[in-house]
Amino acid sequence: MSKLQKYGFRLILALCICLLSIFLFSPVLAEDATSVKAPVVLNGRELLEVGPWGNITAQERATFITSTLESALAESIEQGKPPEITIEPSDRGVVLKVNNRFLVQLTEEDGLNSMYSEVQAQMWQEQLQQGLDLCWQEETPSYTSSAIKKLIFAFVIALLLQGGLVLLFRYILRQKIKNPQRWHSSQLLGLVLLQVGVWATFIKYGIQLFPITRAWFYEAFKLLDTTFNSRMFKLGEESISLSRILAIALTIVALWVGVSWFVRILKSRFLSLTEADRSHQDTIAFFVQYGLLSIGAVLILNAGGVDFQSLAILLGALGVGIGFGLQNIVKDFICGLILIVDRPIKVGELVQVGEFQGLVQRIGTRTTDISNIERYIITIPNSRFIEGEVLNWNRSGITRVKTYVKLPYGTDIDFVYKVLLAAAQVEHPDILRHPPPKVKFRQYSEDGLQFRVVAFICDPLKQPKVRTHLYNQIERYLRKYGVEVARPQQDLHLKDLDPEIYAWLRSQTPVKYRPEPQETPSMEPPAIKEEYDWEAIATAMRGANGVSIKDRKFQFKKFKNVFFGSDAVEWLMIHERATREEAILMGQLMLEQGIIHHVLDEHNFKDEPLFYRFYNDEIESNLSTNSQTD
Repeated sequence: MSKLQKYGFRLILALCICLLSIFLFSPVLAEDATSVKAPVVLNGRELLEVGPWGNITAQERATFITSTLESALAESIEQGKPPEITIEPSDRGVVLKVNNRFLVQLTEEDGLNSMYSEVQAQMWQEQLQQGLDLCWQEETPSYTSSAIKKLIFAFVIALLLQGGLVLLFRYILRQKIKNPQRWHSSQLLGLVLLQVGVWATFIKYGIQLFPITRAWFYEAFKLLDTTFNSRMFKLGEESISLSRILAIALTIVALWVGVSWFVRILKSRFLSLTEADRSHQDTIAFFVQYGLLSIGAVLILNAGGVDFQSLAILLGALGVGIGFGLQNIVKDFICGLILIVDRPIKVGELVQVGEFQGLVQRIGTRTTDISNIERYIITIPNSRFIEGEVLNWNRSGITRVKTYVKLPYGTDIDFVYKVLLAAAQVEHPDILRHPPPKVKFRQYSEDGLQFRVVAFICDPLKQPKVRTHLYNQIERYLRKYGVEVARPQQDLHLKDLDPEIYAWLRSQTPVKYRPEPQETPSMEPPAIKEEYDWEAIATAMRGANGVSIKDRKFQFKKFKNVFFGSDAVEWLMIHERATREEAILMGQLMLEQGIIHHVLDEHNFKDEPLFYRFYNDEIESNLSTNSQTD
């Protein structure tokens, strides 16, 4: 997934969270006010809304109308004819009746005045009559039979769609295994969500077909709505509900995503152009990020109606409780938040905390799990990662693999240095070429001369494998060039030994077995590879599998035979097995040695989408241009 797709996905996610939070805020804005109107519901359908009347609340009035309609509907079903809504004028206003029974009298609380009461009464009559007719039809056996047929047909359609989506899911899964770069897990997730949507649509359709299920669903929805919008507690004069808490939380999450995206762009597009040190850039980005988060959080809480004075009192009381009994738990919790936000360690990194060493498996809010090399899990409180020293082998991006060799006194140090370096330079897929392997003479020991051979790798988990490879190559090269390894030995000197005893000891001493060497040791020193073979590197970069060199345009100007500096860094990391820092250094050295240059000679070599060109390509381009001119 490209950077543009990642940024687009995060932007869409932030917008979706904002829209969802606005949707949740909509009932919050009116939750404190007393409900002015209440719905009249029949078999799970809202027919109309009524207001209060005198001392009767809107909910009591709606309940009376609903019960009257239900009893009238039951009588009509027994009589075999649909109920009828009629309008009758009275001294106090317009009255609606059902089967000649009083139903409701229209009032000013229903949003009426004397001029439009008859029009409103006719509208209510039509709505109530239409709802009663539908309910009466749904109680007939013919409707029940038709609804069952529709449900079976919808179930068959859902099964067919589910089967098609399952086949498509398996096809994409097989293709993802064959070509992981083309197919992404988000596509599989989309198919799973489609399957869930198919069955959710079928369930919703089936519920709406039958009156009893529709009524149950409506009651469950109202219960859920009441749960989310009911007052949980008060902060000062403000009532806090679950929907308000969710809306504030989602908006803060959207703020976090947006601020993180903005800070990332600030660091990569603006701060990187300054001459400030990397640590200074990180400090500026840190203050900008948390400053925006703090201001945004205050604005969101203010918009959500949170009383900061009451909130301060609540936090003070909570702090007293924490100080007495929960300080260790809260300390680990806060340290967990720091680990999640600041990310000094990440899942999958090799770390050591005190006497414990292993891979980070999970970073929780209170504890972190690391897996030891013996495959058992160690649970460590988060405070130990913040308060103590932590060794992280992955953070630097490079790990040293050290091996030690002892050689007897009298060994030619220069010759052995070349032999050991040649052994360390044997190609291995996990050993980096840049920085190259190194050999150091460490010390004089009791048994001989001690040398250290060091190779560099990216994955610290490959240390045992690479160390075994180094020892194998060192043994092979020492044997090839006839260099013996020092062995612990002691010399015993005897004075005035009797000749007869000396002869007897000589006769009892076994003759040492000396195997015939398989090959004659070479006395010529091995060839040592240069750290940088610039000619070979430049040829490979310009070759068929090299960097993308082509004509490019920028600001209506065309540049011939150029490549991006960022592409060159990626190529050097892959083909020359270099770290990112070493790859950037190699690019700068190529620029200083006159192999490449910036097209406008305005920049050093950088890991950025800047145009660079090989001098050889520039010469060939000029020659072709001159030949065309001639």
